[in-house]
Order: sequence, then structure tokens, then C-alpha cells
Amino acid sequence: MELWVGAEFSGDIDNEMRVARNFVVDKINESISTRNYDLDLDSWDCIAIIMEEDDYEEVIKYSKKKREIDFRLKINHQEFSNSSPIKQQELFYSLLLRSLDLLVEKGLSKDGINQLRSDTNIVAENNGWV
Repeated sequence: MELWVGAEFSGDIDNEMRVARNFVVDKINESISTRNYDLDLDSWDCIAIIMEEDDYEEVIKYSKKKREIDFRLKINHQEFSNSSPIKQQELFYSLLLRSLDLLVEKGLSKDGINQLRSDTNIVAENNGWV
């Protein structure tokens, strides 16, 4: 499994967003990239929306046929911009946990999701996100 996280964000958090996102993605991928979770997905993809304006709608789509997800989930801009680097990483991690809950709701294997959650929780504990 491989994690990919994109972002739609306000320009005032450009550097902080990239640093936090890349750190979280790299750390999680170190743990999960060689694992098979028996999920009907080719990769774990999410887009974080971190915008000053709050008029952006979240997108939650899953295609079993294409083995793809299209998740565009919000992180509160003000909270992100006022947070320490560790808290910013925690916000990305929380978004990813939420995406796992949504995958269960979409009917993906609970066992596979629980194992993926367990592996990412270890990463979170090791990096102070929980």
C-alpha cells in the first residue's frame, strides 16, 4: 500500500503545509509501503483542503471497479496556521484517520482497514501525533 496526499490550500501556509504533509506521508509510507492490506484499492489517496474561505465542499467518492478513492477533506485553516509543526502533522494524521473511517463506510474490508490503522497508529505514537 502507498499513501499519497495532495492539498488545496491558501498561499499563506505554503511552506508549513508542505513540510507537515511531506513528513507525515514519508513516515507512514516507510511503515506501510511493503505491506498488503487486502483492500480493493491501488493506493491510499487523499487531498487536504486547507483554505481560509470555508465555502469548499468535501468530496468522498470510492470506485470499486477502478479501485480508486477521491477524498477531499478539510483541515481548519486557522487551526493549522496557528499550530506548532507537530500539531500540523497531527492535523494531517487526523485527516487520514477520518479517511479510513470513510473507507469502512464505503464497504472496504474492516480487517484490512484495522490493520492499516494499527500500523499508522504506531507511526503516530512514534512521532507524537497522538
